[in-house]
Amino acid sequence: MPRYRSLGAAAVAILPAMILSPSPGQAEVQLVTPHRAAASPQWRMAVDRHYGQIPNASGYSEILVAGRVIWAFGGTNPGGQSSPVAMFLAGGTWHESALPAGLTNFISSASAPRPNDIWAISEYGGYVLHWNGTRWSEAKSWGQSAELTGVTAVSNRDVWVFGTSADGDKTTGTWHFNGRTWKPVRGAGNDICRASALSAHDIWAIAAGPKVDSIERFGHRGWRHVGTGRVLAGVHWHDILAVSDRDVWILGTAASSQGTGRLVLAHWNGRNWTRFNTSLTAWAGRLASAGGGSIVATGADLLGGGLIIEMTSRGRLTWSTITSSLGSGVTDVAYVPQSHMLWASGGVLTRLGGNAALWTLALPHSSRQAVPAS
Repeated sequence: MPRYRSLGAAAVAILPAMILSPSPGQAEVQLVTPHRAAASPQWRMAVDRHYGQIPNASGYSEILVAGRVIWAFGGTNPGGQSSPVAMFLAGGTWHESALPAGLTNFISSASAPRPNDIWAISEYGGYVLHWNGTRWSEAKSWGQSAELTGVTAVSNRDVWVFGTSADGDKTTGTWHFNGRTWKPVRGAGNDICRASALSAHDIWAIAAGPKVDSIERFGHRGWRHVGTGRVLAGVHWHDILAVSDRDVWILGTAASSQGTGRLVLAHWNGRNWTRFNTSLTAWAGRLASAGGGSIVATGADLLGGGLIIEMTSRGRLTWSTITSSLGSGVTDVAYVPQSHMLWASGGVLTRLGGNAALWTLALPHSSRQAVPAS
């Protein structure tokens, strides 16, 4: 998925809402007639910053909630000489967090089992960073020839790093850290690109293949293939979110008859997989819990917009775009239970290059409850 697209961020336009209604006995779900939502979401730009030289583009790739602290990760100048960025929100102010010297490329993904135990990776920098509550250190480096696509940390003695691209090109494979050493993973777990952990012995993951993706699950007997029937057919799956062993979501992109991508969701309820085909033309991004049984996700609108969708526990799907005059892109989204706020990360284009940006949206909280991070 392209991380930065020509899209805007100052104004937000609400698009129609859809009801997804499954046919009896079928896994795939057809859309009913869309209707327009009653009100527009009021996304607000909270951070607008530039890093590096003036002509370079900046961006935030990841927004992470670690306890009561919010972290944003990213960098500057994608595709060229670049450097990573990490910052955190404390006392109502965003603060830069010092990283080890000499690092290059963006920080692309992060995982936090506890506020003082955060693990972050650089997709094209090929390194893993660790935050111990006081400082960042480099925990492992495979070099810039590697490609890291995901990190899932259960504790500081149980960390998984994945290095298989969404098209199934295995560049680094899967590695596991046991608190002392990093070891490569063989067998079924070696083709994973993204994962979501419920516990040390219950992790759900997407294993990417050149033609067909699959779902893997880690337990006491290691990584095992999860049967899905035809639900995954024809879709490149990009992210996975395990809320419980009876509530697992995956997000992907399916090619349409016009050759463009259509967003697809699939859900595991503990018994069956259900697939939700949408009419939204976009590249799939990231998934997150939004409380009250709802999930949110990002996408890159093929018309040049940052797309954010919400799927409620009752099967109602709504979406909005974050746009500006010159363009913007949205990469990640996170829900903060204490404030009932959504945070979105990405970047905006400017006449001199591009700035990193964060946006916020207040959500109704009468039916929302805190959801543990996965």
